[in-house]
Amino acid sequence: LTLTACEDDRIHNICSQNPALCADLVDDGWCRYERSDVIRARYYLQTEETDRRKYELMRGLERYLHCAEHSTNIEYKRAREQKSPRVEGMLAAGSQQEQLDAQTRGSRDPYLLLWHWTNNTNPQARASFMALEGTPALEEPELQLALGGIYAKHEPQKAIALMHHALSLYREGEQVNGRILTSLSTLYMGQKQYGQAYLWGKVSESFQNAAEVSATRFSLYHSLSKQEQESLDSQAATLVEQLKSGTYRP
Repeated sequence: LTLTACEDDRIHNICSQNPALCADLVDDGWCRYERSDVIRARYYLQTEETDRRKYELMRGLERYLHCAEHSTNIEYKRAREQKSPRVEGMLAAGSQQEQLDAQTRGSRDPYLLLWHWTNNTNPQARASFMALEGTPALEEPELQLALGGIYAKHEPQKAIALMHHALSLYREGEQVNGRILTSLSTLYMGQKQYGQAYLWGKVSESFQNAAEVSATRFSLYHSLSKQEQESLDSQAATLVEQLKSGTYRP
């Protein structure tokens, strides 16, 4: 069986045993991966009702809504004017997301604090997230990336240190978020540290299909000699191996 077939079987089993988790999301071939993610997240929340599970479902619903809006060319806000199974699925997903958003506004989970800050512009959520800096609660790459983003404009050197720390938290086999690498490259570019900007741009190319930051661009616009480029390319290859094996340390 292929991985996709196994996944389809898993979702089919969940839906057979828990039809209420699936019935409101039309299975018409559109947004099937996003639909599966929502069903899986609903199932996990049903078995373990924690704030983190609620956040995972909220993110899944967000991706499903984005896909459904794209496939129907109808914004969720205007969907009530239309009637079709796909639109009904949008309305159900949007309604559940609104309920979860309301339920979690007092949560101290760092991912939910981020959600309410970025989605609801809630200054208290931002302050609560910032108060967790330096504690074990934020010792995850995604949370360090978010923290670095807060400091990027006014304290770029601190943001750079946070991005490096984020990379050191990955363990072997974990998928590295390419945004950390492109953010590092952009931050170094802003500091006119063109060698480092080139280096991390080069590293980023190994972790995403279409790198947002082209290492070549740095060599074109900023005079790195061929010898410097070759040295940086060699360093980049070493860093890539360290990140993949979970051994990178700043």
